[in-house]
Amino acid sequence: MEQCMKSLYTYLNDHLVDMREEWLKILENSSSNFYSIDKSTANLEELVTAHQILIENVIKVFIEDEAEYSANISKWAVKVAEKRAKDLVPILESIEQLNVVKGILSSYVEKFSEESTDHLTISTLFEWIRLIHYAFDLFVNIFISSYDEYKFQQLTAQQETIYELSSPVIPITKGIGVLPLIGDIDTKRAQLIMENTLKECNEKRFNHLFIDLSGVPLIDTMVAHQIFQVIHALRLIGVKGYLSGLRPEVAQTAIQLGVDFSQIPMFNNLASALESFGLMVNEVKYV
Repeated sequence: MEQCMKSLYTYLNDHLVDMREEWLKILENSSSNFYSIDKSTANLEELVTAHQILIENVIKVFIEDEAEYSANISKWAVKVAEKRAKDLVPILESIEQLNVVKGILSSYVEKFSEESTDHLTISTLFEWIRLIHYAFDLFVNIFISSYDEYKFQQLTAQQETIYELSSPVIPITKGIGVLPLIGDIDTKRAQLIMENTLKECNEKRFNHLFIDLSGVPLIDTMVAHQIFQVIHALRLIGVKGYLSGLRPEVAQTAIQLGVDFSQIPMFNNLASALESFGLMVNEVKYV
């Protein structure tokens, strides 16, 4: 049995080019945006190389012990998953192509059994097909897990970038800056606002910072607490904080929640806040 499996491995390895050509013919009629031979030469070369390495790794299921095989196929699955996620290839398109490749490989296992001079039993053929399915199932499971993990990391990084961009500290004149807050504020964003605000105020040597809340539709005890925390932390580094633009409905909610803004300098809007420092809005020069 072991010798037959080695012979099968050699047969499949000798027909790598044939299997690749069959796959490329199928790609000619593919409706996939990524898996298409109409793409650039560089993309086609990458697909062919990836296909070659995939098959080379999969067929080793017939000659390697399970632990060694699992380690090798896992490394390749992770690498391919990250590449496909980075290229924004829909995961279903990748799984579809893996099934196509599995079908082609299985057909060559059947060809080997038909051409073999050894007396092979049906159970032997079924065992080989089972190993092929096992190999691809292992690859697909790791591929999906790695693909999802990479996409999650991308989304997390993008979300953090969005958070940072949504809380910009804008210098308007020497020693004075504005922090315009827009949209809902959750715990994660509140923490980033704290970190970014302190860092920016320190680097730009602000003495005064106006936090404008006109774009915040909702305030709760958590948001109010975070605002207090930011202003208190600013005071510790020598920056005086002011609030402006507290919308009527937000102010009403704050009162109902028992939030006390009386210890913080307040302004009706950002324009009046700037005017209190002798800065007319149409004269402000952003620096």
